[in-house]
Amino acid sequence: MFRLPVSRTDIEFRHATGAEDMLLLESDRALVETSIALAQELTRQPDGSDVDAEALPVSDLEAVLLELRRRVFGDLIVSRVQCPAKDCGAATDVSFRISEYVAHHRARKPANVEPAKEAGWWQLVGEDVEFRLATAGDLAAAVRSPNPERELALRTIRSNLPGAWKRAQKAMLALAPPLSGDMEGKCPQCGASVRFWFDVQSYVQRELRYDAEFLYEDVHLLASRYHWTEEKILSLPRERRVQYVEMALRGAGGR
Repeated sequence: MFRLPVSRTDIEFRHATGAEDMLLLESDRALVETSIALAQELTRQPDGSDVDAEALPVSDLEAVLLELRRRVFGDLIVSRVQCPAKDCGAATDVSFRISEYVAHHRARKPANVEPAKEAGWWQLVGEDVEFRLATAGDLAAAVRSPNPERELALRTIRSNLPGAWKRAQKAMLALAPPLSGDMEGKCPQCGASVRFWFDVQSYVQRELRYDAEFLYEDVHLLASRYHWTEEKILSLPRERRVQYVEMALRGAGGR
């Protein structure tokens, strides 16, 4: 059971199969649409019904991806960046634990925000400004738009007041802190500050895609060894497929 940090909804994770690997390797979906598809396929509600991944707040979608990454590769993330100091340029590892990172970005309700009459909407106290949290579906649509920021504002804010977008956005960041953002560390060689942008969707999809690249070899090996169809192999839970591959390799003396 995993509780989403913004909506506070409980979800469960399904076992990943080769279908998700194929999604990462061969889909022509954009970044956000791929994240939505992964969340849709790999999560469910406690009663077994589907999770509407498009309706998740963006921060919850990012939390799903980080939790998926934690379950596959572990809690520790290590990113290698280059020191920006002109006389240094050393490779620097910036590491953090997903569990601590998500806890640090805990949502909070600002004092000037209260629920609006319509479910899912909020309003700024004393102002004619109503807003709702941007969802994964909103973000996917905004990315396809010529002006993503304007598209998000049109979808999530009701107000004609000057500066309403910025004030509402500040409240949104408190109610749903984004998990993508600037990361900072220090160069072990010269002590200079090292900063980089951590994009949850890009990072997690890239790691999962690297791991998924073994799928074609797995299918070829299992089909050759056991004469299973591609459909059957792709439907296997990933952990079971890996076990069969290891057994087949031991029997064949390695790749």
